[in-house]
Amino acid sequence: MSKLPGDREKLSGVSTTDLAPDLPTAQLYTGIVLYSTADPEADAMLIADGMIAWIGTADSAAVLHPDTPRIDATGCLVTPGFVDAAATADGSLPAPHQEQAAAARGIVLRLPGPAGTRDGVRVIVPGDEPVAYRDYVRDGIPFTFGSGGAPQAQDPWSWVRAAAHDPDPDQRVGDRAAFLAATRGGQRAAGHRHPGDLRTGLPATFVVWEPWDLTVRSEAEGVDTWSTDPRSRTPLLPDLDQGSPRALRTVIDGRIVHDSLPKAEA
Repeated sequence: MSKLPGDREKLSGVSTTDLAPDLPTAQLYTGIVLYSTADPEADAMLIADGMIAWIGTADSAAVLHPDTPRIDATGCLVTPGFVDAAATADGSLPAPHQEQAAAARGIVLRLPGPAGTRDGVRVIVPGDEPVAYRDYVRDGIPFTFGSGGAPQAQDPWSWVRAAAHDPDPDQRVGDRAAFLAATRGGQRAAGHRHPGDLRTGLPATFVVWEPWDLTVRSEAEGVDTWSTDPRSRTPLLPDLDQGSPRALRTVIDGRIVHDSLPKAEA
């Protein structure tokens, strides 16, 4: 298991016996909905040497990468992974035996708790106490989420839902702001820089989610507004009113650590 500075924990990959044998070094995901502001219309992503090597349209992929093994993930949303920034409540290191279960929920990084302010980032365990989410956004205070080891807070989409559907309408934030807090905000708490979406040149750390109703929902003066226009360059996210999608594949630095997708097709 690898460690981050300060003895923080990074999820290690599963053993070779847990994976399909002879996985290719390059894989092309097609039919996807990519969480990317750089290319919101992209529906294909090339992974090579542990990096995101290319994103674009499937038509372009057929011309540029005709011989690369393909993974048909039609309708699947592909996003950065979640960070559990307070995986424990008492500051102890997260238990290694829980790694696989965390990866199956789309969590790519776990940090020890407790909740509170860490490296300038407010770490919140949803449900512990009322949270002034919109005040944090208005005042420029970065925040992120953690489970605190609580069974009811293990689903990372519930963290997004907690901020976007807060009981106090005046403190709700948009789905995208909540998602960025749960992903990019957690990376910031770990001392990492991450743009908050997927783009060429980044390490291949991402989650493939089951097909789901996708929307763009923002919060503006207490009124939800909806748009699926790609020209807005706002990536789509799951409609969390319908529950939470399942992670079909979780990848960390090009290594598959959770998988229920079929093998790449030649």
